[in-house]
Amino acid sequence: MGYIIGIDHGNKAIKSIVNQYNSGFTVSSTIPITKERLLVFEGKYYSISGERFPVMVDKTVNDNFFILSLPAIAEVLEKKYQGVNKGEIILACGLPIMYYGKQKDKFREYFIRDNISFTYGGKQYEVSIKDAYVYPQGYAAIMPHFTHYKDVSRLNVVDIGGYTIDVFTVEKGLLNIKSCISLTTGIVTLLNSIKQEILSLGIEIHEEQIEDTILGENISFFQNENIKALIEDKTQIYVEELLDRLKEYGFEMKINPTIFVGGGSLLLQKHIENSPKIGYVEVLDSFANVKGFELLAKQAVSRDR
Repeated sequence: MGYIIGIDHGNKAIKSIVNQYNSGFTVSSTIPITKERLLVFEGKYYSISGERFPVMVDKTVNDNFFILSLPAIAEVLEKKYQGVNKGEIILACGLPIMYYGKQKDKFREYFIRDNISFTYGGKQYEVSIKDAYVYPQGYAAIMPHFTHYKDVSRLNVVDIGGYTIDVFTVEKGLLNIKSCISLTTGIVTLLNSIKQEILSLGIEIHEEQIEDTILGENISFFQNENIKALIEDKTQIYVEELLDRLKEYGFEMKINPTIFVGGGSLLLQKHIENSPKIGYVEVLDSFANVKGFELLAKQAVSRDR
């Protein structure tokens, strides 16, 4: 059996069980000044993270997300599998519900490759991705918590990702397929909206600064209270409009428990929990999908033996 490695390929961030980084890189044909998060692959130098790439609905159209997976593989091998640098990999990953049926086969095939040689963190790796198990995002995230909710008559699940928001109900442990919806108003749309409004004031702000403000972190250089208020107001409106829209789709959140997953949910946790439009709510950590991918893949591998 190969090393099972879960990776959440978000439009905003790449996440493994041990780390996360922005879904972006800069590429050079020469060694860059800084070697931090430096990947060397097929004769090119990739400085990982920094600004994320624009949203991609189909992540198989180029090699960007394959390349972005290599540092995650290296980090998991280093931290979870005692620093091994050679072997066979079984990838566990996922797709938004909206694209799962249409894209799952080609997403699987996209990753399966032999004799992948690369260097990361100054260490050489030689791996082969022998298989890739692909699961629906959101549903995978609740699998590690299945026993807590298997007897609940109706459970709402909301996965706020970078580009999509996947929503569905689970009824006594079973996914209600008919309830599944995907909205293309993920957290990136909020961040872009805030950036554009602030830019109209003649000020350029980065996503990380917006996120820090939403989280209430102290930003010493950020003295403009009007901009802080603008970010707070737009975030509050975004959350309330999302909850209103879900209500229109038939998701009752005042009497039925709701689980929020995804990095967007964690960013908006304060606003979600304080909303009068929702009753019992649990916000899972941003690695919930990755944990679910790995759990499901381990079960699948055990069955296939």
